[in-house]
Amino acid sequence: MGERLVSACGSGSASQGPTAQQVVEQFQRDGLSVPNPRDDTAQNCASLGCVQLVATDTVSVVSFADESAASTFARKLGDNAHQAGAIVLRYDAAETPEDVRLKFQSSLARMAH
Repeated sequence: MGERLVSACGSGSASQGPTAQQVVEQFQRDGLSVPNPRDDTAQNCASLGCVQLVATDTVSVVSFADESAASTFARKLGDNAHQAGAIVLRYDAAETPEDVRLKFQSSLARMAH
């Protein structure tokens, strides 16, 4: 009684770190530009193997069930991605400058600790 189940996340997902939505919200709190956020989970996660995908005009944030799945996905994207734990920042849909990418990555790193 009193327990809440998190749908579509699988058991133990809370220990895997933040969701894609939580990362985007942190970027907003950090003053980073993430215009037009939209939840593209339903359209993309079945084919990508992710748990949640929030796309913005500057970066897409993709959360996975575990670090291994995130790593596999990030490797496929090469320089257009940055992985931290079960989160992948995807830059290939937006022409995000390197200095802005570093700000996103720094914000994400602070969340993980």
